[in-house]
Amino acid sequence: MSQIKIENIEQAVNKIDGLSEDALDKKIETFTLKQQHLVNYILQAGIEYENEDLNVFSVYYFAITHEAFDLAGLMIKEISEDDIEAFQEPFVLALDAIYKNEDYTPMQELTAQHHLMQFVMNEIEAADEDGETLDDETKTQLFIVLSGMIALMNGAIQK
Repeated sequence: MSQIKIENIEQAVNKIDGLSEDALDKKIETFTLKQQHLVNYILQAGIEYENEDLNVFSVYYFAITHEAFDLAGLMIKEISEDDIEAFQEPFVLALDAIYKNEDYTPMQELTAQHHLMQFVMNEIEAADEDGETLDDETKTQLFIVLSGMIALMNGAIQK
């Protein structure tokens, strides 16, 4: 399986963070047009959790993740609603393993992108430039959303 390298993630972060607000909006729009069902899936979590901040963070990390895949030369097919539906059962089982047994192995196998998941975990736990950290509820929700996103994107890599 093709792995996103740490360098790809660093380059993606630098590229996304270096964009003007207009350029970032265009980049996100471009990525969204390629992955409409995935973005709808991601944004649905913010609605279900009633957490608008979750959507802001999710879209930002979607842009970084998509850019990292692009920089790694990994083309992603369009993720369909059927792909998302088929993904739900193994994803819920992987989440259950974490919450019931603190076993991250099924989630690691499902996402299959070690460096991206490590990046996500570090980002979720890190303080921002003002020294603020996310509340525990948002951390958990963001972990769930980003794990699902990464697993779906990884599963959609065109061979």
